Amino acid sequence: MACPSTRILAAALCACSVATDLLGQAAVDPSVAPRAMQLARAGARTEATEMLGRYLATAPDDGAAWRALGWFYLLDARQWHDRGHVGDPAGALFLDFAGAALDQALRGATDSALLLRATVDRERMMLGVELRGWAQARAAGFPPEGGTAPDYVRELGLNLLASCPVGGVLVTGTDLEATAVWGVVFGEGARPDLLLLLPEQYADDSVYRAAMLVTLGATTALPVDSALAEAAQRRPICLTPGVPAGVAPPVPTAVFRLVRVAGVPAAVDPMPLSIVDLLEVELAQPNAVEGEVLGLYQAAARANPLLCTTLLLPLGIHHRSACRD
Repeated sequence: MACPSTRILAAALCACSVATDLLGQAAVDPSVAPRAMQLARAGARTEATEMLGRYLATAPDDGAAWRALGWFYLLDARQWHDRGHVGDPAGALFLDFAGAALDQALRGATDSALLLRATVDRERMMLGVELRGWAQARAAGFPPEGGTAPDYVRELGLNLLASCPVGGVLVTGTDLEATAVWGVVFGEGARPDLLLLLPEQYADDSVYRAAMLVTLGATTALPVDSALAEAAQRRPICLTPGVPAGVAPPVPTAVFRLVRVAGVPAAVDPMPLSIVDLLEVELAQPNAVEGEVLGLYQAAARANPLLCTTLLLPLGIHHRSACRD
Protein backbone atom coordinates (compact mmCIF):
# COMPACT_ATOMS: atom_id res chain seq x y z
CA MET A 1 0.00 0.00 0.00
CA ALA A 2 1.29 3.46 -0.87
CA CYS A 3 2.27 5.66 2.04
CA PRO A 4 0.00 8.68 2.77
CA SER A 5 2.45 11.17 1.30
CA THR A 6 2.57 9.22 -1.96
CA ARG A 7 -1.20 9.14 -2.17
CA ILE A 8 -1.31 12.90 -1.66
CA LEU A 9 1.19 13.40 -4.46
CA ALA A 10 -0.85 11.12 -6.70
CA ALA A 11 -3.95 13.22 -6.01
CA ALA A 12 -2.12 16.35 -7.10
CA LEU A 13 -0.83 14.61 -10.24
CA CYS A 14 -4.35 13.63 -11.12
CA ALA A 15 -5.57 17.19 -10.61
CA CYS A 16 -2.81 18.56 -12.83
CA SER A 17 -3.39 16.00 -15.58
CA VAL A 18 -7.10 16.66 -15.85
CA ALA A 19 -6.85 20.42 -15.65
CA THR A 20 -6.95 20.92 -19.39
CA ASP A 21 -9.36 18.09 -20.21
CA LEU A 22 -11.93 19.00 -17.58
CA LEU A 23 -11.56 22.75 -17.75
CA GLY A 24 -14.73 24.30 -16.39
CA GLN A 25 -16.35 20.91 -15.63
CA ALA A 26 -17.43 22.00 -12.14
CA ALA A 27 -18.19 25.44 -10.79
CA VAL A 28 -15.58 27.09 -8.60
CA ASP A 29 -16.46 26.99 -4.92
CA PRO A 30 -14.76 30.01 -3.30
CA SER A 31 -15.11 28.45 0.14
CA VAL A 32 -12.82 25.50 -0.58
CA ALA A 33 -9.45 27.26 -0.33
CA PRO A 34 -10.32 29.05 2.93
CA ARG A 35 -11.61 25.78 4.41
CA ALA A 36 -8.40 24.03 3.40
CA MET A 37 -6.30 26.75 5.00
CA GLN A 38 -8.39 26.51 8.17
CA LEU A 39 -7.87 22.75 8.27
CA ALA A 40 -4.14 23.20 7.84
CA ARG A 41 -3.97 25.77 10.63
CA ALA A 42 -5.77 23.27 12.87
CA GLY A 43 -2.99 20.74 12.25
CA ALA A 44 -4.74 18.71 9.54
CA ARG A 45 -2.67 19.70 6.52
CA THR A 46 -2.64 16.18 5.08
CA GLU A 47 -6.45 16.10 5.09
CA ALA A 48 -6.54 19.60 3.60
CA THR A 49 -4.17 18.56 0.81
CA GLU A 50 -6.23 15.48 -0.03
CA MET A 51 -9.42 17.56 -0.06
CA LEU A 52 -7.87 20.03 -2.49
CA GLY A 53 -6.61 17.22 -4.73
CA ARG A 54 -10.10 15.72 -5.03
CA TYR A 55 -11.75 19.09 -5.56
CA LEU A 56 -9.29 20.33 -8.20
CA ALA A 57 -9.70 17.16 -10.23
CA THR A 58 -13.21 18.39 -11.05
CA ALA A 59 -12.83 22.18 -10.63
CA PRO A 60 -9.44 23.04 -12.15
CA ASP A 61 -10.33 26.71 -12.66
CA ASP A 62 -9.97 27.55 -8.97
CA GLY A 63 -6.72 29.51 -8.79
CA ALA A 64 -7.00 30.08 -5.03
CA ALA A 65 -7.26 26.32 -4.43
CA TRP A 66 -4.23 25.66 -6.65
CA ARG A 67 -2.31 28.30 -4.72
CA ALA A 68 -3.26 26.70 -1.40
CA LEU A 69 -2.19 23.27 -2.70
CA GLY A 70 1.15 24.68 -3.83
CA TRP A 71 1.66 26.32 -0.44
CA PHE A 72 0.98 23.02 1.36
CA TYR A 73 3.55 21.18 -0.76
CA LEU A 74 6.07 23.94 -0.14
CA LEU A 75 5.50 23.47 3.60
CA ASP A 76 6.00 19.71 3.14
CA ALA A 77 9.35 20.39 1.47
CA ARG A 78 10.38 22.60 4.37
CA GLN A 79 9.39 19.96 6.89
CA TRP A 80 11.65 17.51 5.05
CA HIS A 81 14.54 19.90 5.67
CA ASP A 82 13.57 20.26 9.33
CA ARG A 83 13.58 16.46 9.72
CA GLY A 84 17.21 16.32 8.66
CA HIS A 85 16.58 15.48 4.99
CA VAL A 86 14.96 12.15 5.83
CA GLY A 87 11.59 10.77 4.82
CA ASP A 88 9.77 9.86 1.65
CA PRO A 89 9.15 11.69 -0.64
CA ALA A 90 12.27 13.85 -0.67
CA GLY A 91 12.06 17.62 -0.53
CA ALA A 92 12.84 18.02 -4.23
CA LEU A 93 9.76 15.97 -5.15
CA PHE A 94 7.54 18.07 -2.92
CA LEU A 95 8.91 21.14 -4.74
CA ASP A 96 8.02 19.49 -8.07
CA PHE A 97 4.41 19.25 -6.97
CA ALA A 98 4.39 22.71 -5.43
CA GLY A 99 5.59 24.08 -8.76
CA ALA A 100 3.02 22.09 -10.75
CA ALA A 101 0.17 23.33 -8.56
CA LEU A 102 1.35 26.93 -8.67
CA ASP A 103 1.79 26.80 -12.44
CA GLN A 104 -1.95 26.13 -12.57
CA ALA A 105 -2.56 29.00 -10.13
CA LEU A 106 -0.62 31.32 -12.44
CA ARG A 107 -3.43 31.10 -14.98
CA GLY A 108 -5.05 33.70 -12.71
CA ALA A 109 -1.73 35.60 -12.56
CA THR A 110 -2.20 37.04 -9.07
CA ASP A 111 0.82 38.64 -7.47
CA SER A 112 0.61 36.26 -4.51
CA ALA A 113 0.74 33.24 -6.83
CA LEU A 114 3.65 34.76 -8.76
CA LEU A 115 5.55 35.38 -5.56
CA LEU A 116 4.88 31.90 -4.20
CA ARG A 117 5.97 30.29 -7.48
CA ALA A 118 9.19 32.30 -7.36
CA THR A 119 9.66 31.14 -3.76
CA VAL A 120 9.50 27.51 -4.90
CA ASP A 121 12.31 28.27 -7.35
CA ARG A 122 14.26 29.91 -4.53
CA GLU A 123 13.91 26.72 -2.47
CA ARG A 124 15.41 24.83 -5.42
CA MET A 125 18.32 27.27 -5.45
CA MET A 126 18.87 26.54 -1.76
CA LEU A 127 18.88 22.80 -2.48
CA GLY A 128 21.63 23.46 -5.00
CA VAL A 129 23.66 25.21 -2.31
CA GLU A 130 23.19 22.23 0.01
CA LEU A 131 24.23 19.73 -2.67
CA ARG A 132 27.14 21.58 -4.29
CA GLY A 133 28.13 24.35 -1.90
CA TRP A 134 27.63 28.08 -2.38
CA ALA A 135 30.39 28.72 -4.91
CA GLN A 136 29.39 25.97 -7.36
CA ALA A 137 25.67 26.62 -7.02
CA ARG A 138 26.19 30.34 -7.52
CA ALA A 139 28.36 29.77 -10.58
CA ALA A 140 25.77 27.44 -12.11
CA GLY A 141 22.99 29.99 -11.72
CA PHE A 142 19.32 29.09 -11.83
CA PRO A 143 17.05 30.52 -14.53
CA PRO A 144 13.55 30.63 -12.98
CA GLU A 145 11.39 27.65 -13.97
CA GLY A 146 8.00 29.11 -13.17
CA GLY A 147 8.34 32.75 -14.13
CA THR A 148 9.66 35.62 -12.07
CA ALA A 149 8.27 37.44 -9.07
CA PRO A 150 6.35 40.71 -9.65
CA ASP A 151 8.51 43.55 -10.95
CA TYR A 152 8.32 45.53 -7.71
CA VAL A 153 9.58 42.46 -5.79
CA ARG A 154 12.51 42.17 -8.21
CA GLU A 155 13.07 45.90 -7.70
CA LEU A 156 13.22 45.34 -3.94
CA GLY A 157 15.80 42.61 -4.50
CA LEU A 158 17.97 44.94 -6.57
CA ASN A 159 17.67 47.67 -3.94
CA LEU A 160 18.67 45.33 -1.11
CA LEU A 161 21.65 44.10 -3.12
CA ALA A 162 22.70 47.68 -3.88
CA SER A 163 22.55 48.46 -0.16
CA CYS A 164 25.20 45.87 0.77
CA PRO A 165 28.88 46.88 0.42
CA VAL A 166 31.18 44.95 -1.87
CA GLY A 167 32.09 41.47 -0.64
CA GLY A 168 29.37 41.44 1.98
CA VAL A 169 27.12 38.77 3.44
CA LEU A 170 23.49 39.75 2.85
CA VAL A 171 21.28 38.25 5.55
CA THR A 172 17.55 38.19 4.76
CA GLY A 173 14.87 37.91 7.42
CA THR A 174 11.62 37.21 5.56
CA ASP A 175 10.52 34.92 2.73
CA LEU A 176 9.74 37.96 0.61
CA GLU A 177 13.20 39.47 1.05
CA ALA A 178 14.88 36.14 0.35
CA THR A 179 12.86 35.44 -2.79
CA ALA A 180 13.47 38.97 -4.08
CA VAL A 181 17.23 38.75 -3.57
CA TRP A 182 17.87 35.13 -4.57
CA GLY A 183 15.85 35.52 -7.77
CA VAL A 184 18.06 38.39 -8.93
CA VAL A 185 21.34 36.82 -7.82
CA PHE A 186 20.75 33.31 -9.21
CA GLY A 187 18.37 34.12 -12.04
CA GLU A 188 20.17 37.18 -13.38
CA GLY A 189 23.73 36.78 -12.12
CA ALA A 190 23.69 40.00 -10.11
CA ARG A 191 26.31 40.85 -7.48
CA PRO A 192 28.62 37.81 -7.70
CA ASP A 193 30.68 39.38 -4.89
CA LEU A 194 27.96 38.84 -2.30
CA LEU A 195 27.06 35.83 -0.17
CA LEU A 196 23.37 35.33 0.69
CA LEU A 197 22.41 33.81 4.03
CA LEU A 198 19.05 32.46 5.26
CA PRO A 199 19.27 32.62 9.08
CA GLU A 200 16.21 30.49 9.82
CA GLN A 201 17.46 27.77 7.49
CA TYR A 202 20.89 28.02 9.08
CA ALA A 203 19.35 27.43 12.52
CA ASP A 204 17.05 24.55 11.53
CA ASP A 205 18.81 22.64 8.73
CA SER A 206 22.14 20.99 9.54
CA VAL A 207 22.93 20.32 5.86
CA TYR A 208 22.46 23.96 4.88
CA ARG A 209 24.36 25.08 7.97
CA ALA A 210 27.34 22.88 7.13
CA ALA A 211 27.49 24.27 3.59
CA MET A 212 27.31 27.87 4.77
CA LEU A 213 29.83 27.42 7.57
CA VAL A 214 32.39 26.46 4.94
CA THR A 215 31.55 29.52 2.87
CA LEU A 216 31.55 31.85 5.86
CA GLY A 217 34.88 30.44 7.00
CA ALA A 218 33.56 29.81 10.52
CA THR A 219 35.61 27.48 12.67
CA THR A 220 32.81 25.56 14.38
CA ALA A 221 29.07 24.97 14.05
CA LEU A 222 28.23 28.26 15.73
CA PRO A 223 24.78 29.78 16.22
CA VAL A 224 23.99 32.15 13.41
CA ASP A 225 24.69 35.36 15.36
CA SER A 226 28.09 34.05 16.49
CA ALA A 227 28.96 32.80 13.00
CA LEU A 228 28.12 36.24 11.58
CA ALA A 229 30.19 37.94 14.28
CA GLU A 230 33.16 35.80 13.28
CA ALA A 231 32.58 36.53 9.59
CA ALA A 232 32.31 40.27 10.39
CA GLN A 233 36.02 40.26 11.19
CA ARG A 234 36.69 39.63 7.49
CA ARG A 235 33.80 41.12 5.51
CA PRO A 236 30.71 43.35 5.82
CA ILE A 237 27.52 41.80 7.22
CA CYS A 238 24.31 43.33 5.86
CA LEU A 239 21.01 42.84 7.70
CA THR A 240 17.80 43.48 5.77
CA PRO A 241 14.83 45.25 7.43
CA GLY A 242 13.10 41.93 8.18
CA VAL A 243 15.99 40.34 10.09
CA PRO A 244 14.93 39.75 13.74
CA ALA A 245 17.05 41.10 16.58
CA GLY A 246 18.28 37.67 17.71
CA VAL A 247 20.02 37.07 14.38
CA ALA A 248 22.16 40.21 14.45
CA PRO A 249 25.79 39.62 15.39
CA PRO A 250 26.81 41.11 18.76
CA VAL A 251 28.91 43.82 17.10
CA PRO A 252 28.16 47.48 16.30
CA THR A 253 26.04 48.18 13.20
CA ALA A 254 25.38 51.29 11.12
CA VAL A 255 22.52 51.93 8.72
CA PHE A 256 23.29 52.24 5.03
CA ARG A 257 20.50 52.65 2.50
CA LEU A 258 18.02 49.83 3.29
CA VAL A 259 20.19 47.68 5.56
CA ARG A 260 22.18 47.65 8.78
CA VAL A 261 25.86 46.92 8.19
CA ALA A 262 28.39 45.41 10.58
CA GLY A 263 31.96 44.29 10.05
CA VAL A 264 34.89 45.65 8.11
CA PRO A 265 34.45 48.73 5.89
CA ALA A 266 34.18 48.15 2.15
CA ALA A 267 33.37 49.98 -1.05
CA VAL A 268 29.70 50.49 -1.86
CA ASP A 269 27.82 49.45 -4.96
CA PRO A 270 27.20 52.48 -7.20
CA MET A 271 23.76 51.34 -8.42
CA PRO A 272 21.08 53.86 -7.38
CA LEU A 273 17.95 52.75 -5.56
CA SER A 274 14.57 52.95 -7.28
CA ILE A 275 10.88 52.45 -6.43
CA VAL A 276 9.46 53.08 -9.90
CA ASP A 277 7.77 49.65 -10.11
CA LEU A 278 6.46 49.85 -6.54
CA LEU A 279 5.04 53.32 -7.11
CA GLU A 280 3.25 52.19 -10.27
CA VAL A 281 1.43 49.42 -8.40
CA GLU A 282 0.78 51.57 -5.33
CA LEU A 283 -0.94 54.20 -7.45
CA ALA A 284 -2.83 51.80 -9.71
CA GLN A 285 -3.79 48.62 -7.85
CA PRO A 286 -2.35 48.00 -4.38
CA ASN A 287 -2.45 44.41 -3.11
CA ALA A 288 -1.24 42.34 -0.18
CA VAL A 289 2.17 41.55 -1.66
CA GLU A 290 2.76 45.17 -2.60
CA GLY A 291 1.73 46.13 0.93
CA GLU A 292 4.32 43.78 2.39
CA VAL A 293 7.02 45.25 0.13
CA LEU A 294 5.98 48.76 1.16
CA GLY A 295 6.15 47.69 4.81
CA LEU A 296 9.78 46.64 4.36
CA TYR A 297 10.66 50.03 2.90
CA GLN A 298 8.86 51.67 5.81
CA ALA A 299 10.84 49.57 8.29
CA ALA A 300 14.06 50.60 6.56
CA ALA A 301 13.02 54.27 6.73
CA ARG A 302 12.37 54.05 10.46
CA ALA A 303 15.99 52.97 10.88
CA ASN A 304 17.33 55.36 8.23
CA PRO A 305 15.36 58.65 8.12
CA LEU A 306 17.40 59.81 5.12
CA LEU A 307 15.21 57.53 3.00
CA CYS A 308 12.24 59.78 3.86
CA THR A 309 13.58 62.66 1.83
CA THR A 310 15.13 60.60 -0.96
CA LEU A 311 13.93 57.16 -2.05
CA LEU A 312 10.48 57.23 -0.45
CA LEU A 313 9.57 60.84 -1.22
CA PRO A 314 7.37 59.98 -4.26
CA LEU A 315 5.11 57.81 -2.07
CA GLY A 316 3.34 60.86 -0.69
CA ILE A 317 1.09 59.97 2.23
CA HIS A 318 2.82 56.62 2.64
CA HIS A 319 6.15 58.41 2.78
CA ARG A 320 4.89 60.60 5.61
CA SER A 321 3.36 57.63 7.41
CA ALA A 322 6.60 55.67 7.21
CA CYS A 323 8.67 58.56 8.46
CA ARG A 324 6.47 60.24 11.05
CA ASP A 325 8.35 58.53 13.89
